[in-house]
Order: sequence, then C-alpha cells, then structure tokens
Amino acid sequence: MQSDGRVLPDLRETFVLYRLGFVRTDDLPDLAARWLAADVEDGDSVRLLAGNDPHDPAMLDTLIGDSVSEAGVIIPSDSTNLRDIAVDWVTSTWRHTDDTRWAVSTLARLGETYPGFDLGLWIGLDDEWNGEWGRLDPDLKAAAKNELNYFTHGGATALDS
Repeated sequence: MQSDGRVLPDLRETFVLYRLGFVRTDDLPDLAARWLAADVEDGDSVRLLAGNDPHDPAMLDTLIGDSVSEAGVIIPSDSTNLRDIAVDWVTSTWRHTDDTRWAVSTLARLGETYPGFDLGLWIGLDDEWNGEWGRLDPDLKAAAKNELNYFTHGGATALDS
C-alpha cells in the first residue's frame, strides 16, 4: 500500500519488518501516524505509538507489540511468509525509488542474515557489484532490474527455481 506517495506497510508487515531489522524503532511513530491518516489502523495502542517519542525504543517496542495484540493481527512464523513480506517491501520500495543498488544490497543482506530465505541470487549480484568483477555496472544493473521486475509482476521468480 502507498500513503502520501511512500510505501506504507500494514501493521502485520511492519511488525515482521521490524523484527527482521528493516524498520527501525524510531520509524514506528511515523508509520503509526500514517496508518491513522490513511485510516488503515485506529486502535488505542496505534494512537499511543503515533504520538510516542521516537527516541524511546523500549516503549516503542512495547507499543508495537500491543498494537499487534489489540488488532488481533496474526504474525507469520514460517520462513516463506516472512521472506515474502520482506521481498515485497523491498520491491515496492524499489518501484517507488528506482534505487536498484539499494534493493540488491538489501535483498543480499536479508539472504545472508536468513540463509533459509534462499536469496542466493541477490547475494551473488551484490558480491559481483561490490567486487567490481564480472559484468560491467550497466549490465549488472540491467540484470538486477530484470529480476526485480520479475518479482514485482508476480511471475515465477528466481526464488521458485
């Protein structure tokens, strides 16, 4: 989903992205405020989260957990659903920013941190890009964009092969 022209993960996605380390604690009040403005979530804990000090990580951690509980959101625990949420967030952000290098490095970091997510393609592209070996930069960027477009448009992805 998008709100004010930026990618807006819902509460479930935000909680997963937060636990995976892709949403920082100090981002949570802004996301909660955007949910309220977009009429996506409107619980007491979400309102408290939106108004809380972004420099109070312990309270923000408590409030995001309370928001999930209050809304009755079911958080997935299997690696396939967690991976899909993270990959969807990366590709949605990439569509908005067109920052291919960021998308590749983010997916590679995700694959290195969570080997069960099977994101070796992105680790390889990132290594090639960082090492400045193999293909030239424009060719790497074109290959990465091709793979990201494939993910974005819901075809059988490199993850499925």
